[in-house]
Amino acid sequence: MALMAVLEADLRALSVEARRRYPAVKEAAEHAILKLRSHPDPALLARSDDILRIFIMACECKNVKLSITGLACLQKWIAHGAVPPSSLPEILATLKEHADINDETVQLKTLQAILTIFQSQLHPEDEDNMAIALGICFRLLENNKNPDSVHSTAAATIRQAVALIFDRVIAAEGLPVGSAAPSRRTSRSNSVSGDVSRSIIADKAVELEKDLGVHGTSVFTKEQMTQAARLGLRLFEDLTAVATGGPASWLRVHFLQRTFALDMIEYVLSNYVSIFWKLGPYQSVLRRQVCSLLMTSLRTTGELEGEVGEPSFRRLVLRCVANVLRLYSSILITECEVFLNMLLKSINLELPLWHRIMVLEVLRGFCVEARILRLLFQTFDMRPENTNVVRDMVRVLANVVTNSQAPDASEESLAAVAGMFNSKAKGLEWSMDYDASGVAVVVASEAHAITLAVEGLLGVVFTVATLTDEAIDAGELASPRCEPIHRRNDADRSSLVFFCVSMVNSVWHTLLDALSFILARSQGEAIVLEILKGYQAFTQACGVLRAVEPLNAFLGSLCKFALVPLNDVEKTSGVLLSPSGKRSDSTTELKDIVVLTPKNVQALRTIFNIAHRLDSVLGPSWTLVLETLALLDRVIHSPHATTQEVSAVVPRFSRDLGTQSSDFNILSTLDSQLFESSAFMSTEAVCSLITALRQVSNESVMGVTSGLSQTASSSASNVGSSVSGSIQQTIPKMFAVERMVATLINNLHRADVVWDQIVAHFLELAEHESSQVRSVALDALDRAICSVIACERIKNESGFPTDIPVHGDEENKLCGSLTDDVVTSNVYANDQKEVFNPDAFENKVILPIRTLYSFGQSIEARSGALKILLHVLERHGEKLCHSWPDILELLRSVANTSEKDFIPLAFQSVCVIMNDGLMSIPSHALDTCIEVAGAFGAQRRDVNISLTAIGLLWTMSDFFARGLSDGKDITQAVRRFSAGALQLRLQHQIDDLDMGPVEIDAQMGNLTVSHEKRSDVDYKRLLLAVYDVIQGFGTDERPEVRNTAIDTLFMSISRHGHKLSTSMLEYCLWNLVFPLIDTVRHLASTSSKDEWYGRELGTQGGKPVHMLVHHSRNTAQKQWDETLVFVLNGIRRLLKHLFVHLQSVPKFKQGWDCLFDFIKETMLNGSKEVALAAITTLHVIVTTHASKGSMSPDYFEVAFRAYEDAITGSANAQSTIVYKARQELLRNIAELYKQAYEMFESNMYHRLLLLVDVSARSPYNASDKLSSQDNTPLVQRTVLEVLPNLKPLDDQFISFWCDYLRLMAGFLLNGDRLTVLQGDGTCHGMDGVMQKQAMTSVHDGSLAENQHQDSQPRNQYYSDVSLKGTETVESCIQSPDAMAIEWTIDPSFMESIISILQTHYALAPSPLRLDVLPDVLGGLGRCMSTRRDFPFGTLWRVAATTFNRLLLEDLDSYSIMDVASKVQPDKLPNGVGQMRFWKQLADIYEVFLGGSCGRAVIINAESTSEDTIKADELLEQEVLETLCNQVLKSCQTAPHDVITKIVQVIDRCASRTSMLPLGSVELLPAHCSRFSFNCLQALFNISR
Repeated sequence: MALMAVLEADLRALSVEARRRYPAVKEAAEHAILKLRSHPDPALLARSDDILRIFIMACECKNVKLSITGLACLQKWIAHGAVPPSSLPEILATLKEHADINDETVQLKTLQAILTIFQSQLHPEDEDNMAIALGICFRLLENNKNPDSVHSTAAATIRQAVALIFDRVIAAEGLPVGSAAPSRRTSRSNSVSGDVSRSIIADKAVELEKDLGVHGTSVFTKEQMTQAARLGLRLFEDLTAVATGGPASWLRVHFLQRTFALDMIEYVLSNYVSIFWKLGPYQSVLRRQVCSLLMTSLRTTGELEGEVGEPSFRRLVLRCVANVLRLYSSILITECEVFLNMLLKSINLELPLWHRIMVLEVLRGFCVEARILRLLFQTFDMRPENTNVVRDMVRVLANVVTNSQAPDASEESLAAVAGMFNSKAKGLEWSMDYDASGVAVVVASEAHAITLAVEGLLGVVFTVATLTDEAIDAGELASPRCEPIHRRNDADRSSLVFFCVSMVNSVWHTLLDALSFILARSQGEAIVLEILKGYQAFTQACGVLRAVEPLNAFLGSLCKFALVPLNDVEKTSGVLLSPSGKRSDSTTELKDIVVLTPKNVQALRTIFNIAHRLDSVLGPSWTLVLETLALLDRVIHSPHATTQEVSAVVPRFSRDLGTQSSDFNILSTLDSQLFESSAFMSTEAVCSLITALRQVSNESVMGVTSGLSQTASSSASNVGSSVSGSIQQTIPKMFAVERMVATLINNLHRADVVWDQIVAHFLELAEHESSQVRSVALDALDRAICSVIACERIKNESGFPTDIPVHGDEENKLCGSLTDDVVTSNVYANDQKEVFNPDAFENKVILPIRTLYSFGQSIEARSGALKILLHVLERHGEKLCHSWPDILELLRSVANTSEKDFIPLAFQSVCVIMNDGLMSIPSHALDTCIEVAGAFGAQRRDVNISLTAIGLLWTMSDFFARGLSDGKDITQAVRRFSAGALQLRLQHQIDDLDMGPVEIDAQMGNLTVSHEKRSDVDYKRLLLAVYDVIQGFGTDERPEVRNTAIDTLFMSISRHGHKLSTSMLEYCLWNLVFPLIDTVRHLASTSSKDEWYGRELGTQGGKPVHMLVHHSRNTAQKQWDETLVFVLNGIRRLLKHLFVHLQSVPKFKQGWDCLFDFIKETMLNGSKEVALAAITTLHVIVTTHASKGSMSPDYFEVAFRAYEDAITGSANAQSTIVYKARQELLRNIAELYKQAYEMFESNMYHRLLLLVDVSARSPYNASDKLSSQDNTPLVQRTVLEVLPNLKPLDDQFISFWCDYLRLMAGFLLNGDRLTVLQGDGTCHGMDGVMQKQAMTSVHDGSLAENQHQDSQPRNQYYSDVSLKGTETVESCIQSPDAMAIEWTIDPSFMESIISILQTHYALAPSPLRLDVLPDVLGGLGRCMSTRRDFPFGTLWRVAATTFNRLLLEDLDSYSIMDVASKVQPDKLPNGVGQMRFWKQLADIYEVFLGGSCGRAVIINAESTSEDTIKADELLEQEVLETLCNQVLKSCQTAPHDVITKIVQVIDRCASRTSMLPLGSVELLPAHCSRFSFNCLQALFNISR
């Protein structure tokens, strides 16, 4: 319907235009409009020619407007298929007439209608109509008077008509449809490799269509053709004739541009290949006419004139030749050979530069199209009868590169070439102006020519690489990194490998010369990258094809470009290197400043790419690569090396801190990645790589006697941890050795294949004469062994077998002979050979360590072997299994050696085994581990190692003891004892000695890790074996060793004894502990007392200088005393923790007695530190278990008897026990009573009080010196300290109060023997230095018997009062020397006793308190009596105050009890005689108030303060008031003589001033008169 509307509009316009001059046309148009309205279907209208006639009528009017409208309507009508074919001649005639009209629009409409005819069903089928239709177009094209729009439209119409004609030929002949080749002007990519890839994609389509045409219905060409094919042939012949310069007879065209005709021929040849392949006439025209035309056009012998000499025509000719060569070389072999030779020869002729450039463009096109180049090579070079055109083509291109036509401008040309490559890399194409001139144009044109030649050469390179990849894809060639695949059944690809190899052998020399030449002189980034890509592609292809010679040549050339200065490359660019040859420039010394250019960097990257690609096929060529990489490693680590990215030489340390250029970082990464990728290489390739590395390494150290060779970096490298960090903190780097280690690490899955080769080289270097080389080799061997040990194969080989379990009846054997049960085990020895496999790969890995230590010639090598072993054990000890016998035997041999340097290194390995490896080491090796640890403990080279070895045995004992637990999991303590820490532990006696096993385990919680309990270990046997080894060190000659061993043995048994069975405890007790105690006691008693001198340090003034030895350890006896201290501490710990368990051990009671005899002996006869240790041991043992009630009375009695013997023995005047020990004894026994008072019965409590009394009355012995006595003796101070703790602590001990209070009362100036110490007149008192007053009188009996003795008053203070005790222990009393010396007792002691007595008297129960009251008052009275001799002392004041207070508190209670006891007047309820109490009370008052103590005294007022006098007066007044107000009122029941005596005392006090001489009365102080007055007043009160 849209067509009808458009036609109606056109007809109406036609009617309007023709209404005046052409009425017939107007009427016809209107008639047509009506017909269109009545018949809207175009198909119905097409049956009649009425409407068509109207359009033709309009065209015949010769009116431009009517013609234009008519032609437009006609074209639309034809386009919609509304015109019958019979009308074609009439239409063509009309169009032919309009073509002659000189109007542009009409001509364009005519061409549009012609093109529509060719596209519609009216397409001419006969020669006449076809000739007319094409002739119209050609006449419009050839008429020079037509406008350009008509010319261009006509040309385009002809091209489309030609394409439509030949498309109908393809369809009519049944040939493949579609374009057989890319367009005539394909765009290039940014690189030559991209162009080759594009050509591969396009050529696959061409090859596919050609194959369909050739192998279609017929193998031969067709001679019979369809009408459409004949029409096409006539057209092609006329085009050929026109191109040759002749007329087109069929088309009746007399003149046409040859360029256009040639362009059309090129179009047909390139787009309809199947026509010329399948149709014989076409092929004949191609061979005879077209090839003749092209050959004639290519001739350049004469002068090129006219159109033939124009660049556009020459370009078309060359394009046609190129298409013929590309598409028809197989059917036009001779002609194509001629074409190629002509092209190649034209390069060397004296032709314009633009012509050479065009030829080079053609040649470049051949080179970058892989299929064409392959076809040419197979067609010509691979046939002996033909010329080697491809080889010649490559040579011609190489000559263009190497031979410049303008030598003066060669450098400029090369710079321009680089610029062209840079522009191309950016996507910009360079075009040449053929009409320009000048030097710049010449340079640019020459650069263009060189660029095309270089691209052509690179095209050959990439073609070879591409075809090689196709061979791999086809299965004809194995990939260098993949397994071979099945070969395809493709006949055309069957000789692809042979073709590639032949082509490589033919052109590689020329390619290498040209590419190396241009690479050496080029500096542009793009051209360098492109050439290096070519290097890489060709080298990889040679490697895949196994072309060894070209591979090595290209690789060697590339390696030279990588790091050698550019001026050296020119000289050596053509030198071919064999892989075994040593490059002369690889070992040259680096200059002061080394700068890597971008070309060097890109060359190195190319080498890395090649090595990655060809790793499996390089073989001996690896040497070239590795030598270059070694030199690169030198440059990277050189302090003077940099890249062009860095403007100045940067110091090496600065680059290490982050300023190193990015290129160096990238190259280092690529180097690492190369060797990491070795994991994916084939085994053969890895072996080749290792062989090459070994060769490079040998060359690098050749002739080196000190330091490293040129290929080793002089800088420090962080290549992992060195051998225990001590080979050198900064180990120099050897490239080959480092890369061997890296290769091994990345190929651990097949380490056994390369292990022997690598290790052999490392062992060889380890014995090198250069120390630095040895260091590097040892470090490499260390990392290699550690890496392999960690691999999966070792893990799979190290499965631990299940051992034979220990049966129940074997436990009893543990306490038997050590030979049978501890040292050896028959149960386990039989399976030893089955557990350790000597042929395991693990043994092979460990073998170099033993070899290096056993057969190494240098100390460095042997020590290095031990350091390597340490690293292996630290990192992967848990993975070892079969190599343990070799390792332990090696360590044992080191322990037995006499070389001191090796012992510390080997012992570090032992520490690792004991601390970290006990859970993973096979059970059969545990016995050897114990022996090895013992061997290091027994060595005498280093005492610290011996100490630490004992600590390791302790760790083992912990491990085995924890294995005795019944739980599923056990805990292995991870201790790492150093000698210093262990000694510090022993010296300071850490607090955990007295902690229980549970507390110790809790504290060690943060140092333990959980492991599953091993079922293959005989923990009992091994634990006793460890104890036996430790016990052997208990009598070592070295004090440090034996002390550590003793402490460790007791510590371990104490800690784990609760896990041991009874039989095991019995074994430990009778076979380990008691023998050790006896031996140590014997050795200590027989040790020498001679003083030692320290180790001689040198001489001074001709005399030897010795190391200073502390006086406490300068004799053997003193050192053995220290050992005794450790034994005592061990006994304390053992009995504290295991006493309950040991009671079940047979005959333990005998051992208990022996132990306490030993303790008692050491307390009495040992030195100070031994005695103190024994006292502490006794106290801890007894207190711990007695306080818990876990000690039976008989065990307690033995312990308490030890206390008694020690205390009484220390009180002996001949005893040597120091005061500090006596103090500790007193404190400990008081603490024992406090903690375990329930164990004390009445008899034992009395014995306890007796021990305190003995100590207080005998404060000195033979160990004390009188000259050091000062104030209260220390022993008596301790008595004061412990007395409060001895009070009865429970109601069941209430009866003990009397004894307790009487003990303290007995300390208060017992009157049996009271003397004043006579001396030199000087003494020491609490208040200062006092003058002694000699006294000759000795007071015997009671205080009352001495009240009448007179003496002169004294104004001095007293100094000391001596007290000799009369109540002592029988053994002490019976001793003949017990009282040979009188010891002094300080009044301050009695003052403190009074204070304690007052406090505890108040705490005692009332009945018991009254029972002991007379004794207490009597003691206080004796102290009060000192007022006579020492009126200014404090003792009598304290005693008087306490006396007054106690009497006031209990006097009323006593009176009440007196009344209640009338039935028994002689007894108080507490059994104390009533008469004794009142008589004692009367005597005290008589002495203090009325006797010599109470007489009036003349006091020097100048020496006595008023406050003191007043205080004494008040105190005396209080005593008098108590007597008058309280005592006299409560003494109704007292005997009459007592009451009389009291009244007499008061009367004497009232009249004491009257006894003085009259001259002395006025000297008395005022208070004496007041006291007498008060006494008189009291008498008056009594009288009333």
